[in-house]
Amino acid sequence: MIVRYTYGFRFDGKIYGWKDKELYRLPQMIGKAFYPLKKCAKWQDKGYYLGSAKKSFSQLESMTVFIDQEVQQIESEDCPF
Repeated sequence: MIVRYTYGFRFDGKIYGWKDKELYRLPQMIGKAFYPLKKCAKWQDKGYYLGSAKKSFSQLESMTVFIDQEVQQIESEDCPF
């Protein structure tokens, strides 16, 4: 299944995207490190954690731009994950 992220932003070298009003870190390779798809944790109904940094909803709103990224997700009974 292919999921399209149309809005998001780049922060600290990583790409983040919005899907169903939730924030996700999108999968990518940075140098030799691979960062998988991950749902970002909320910060006390004020915003989200981006790594160890806390960003409020108003900061995230000002950072958000059009990104148009596609992420391929495998959902099958044959796979253990």
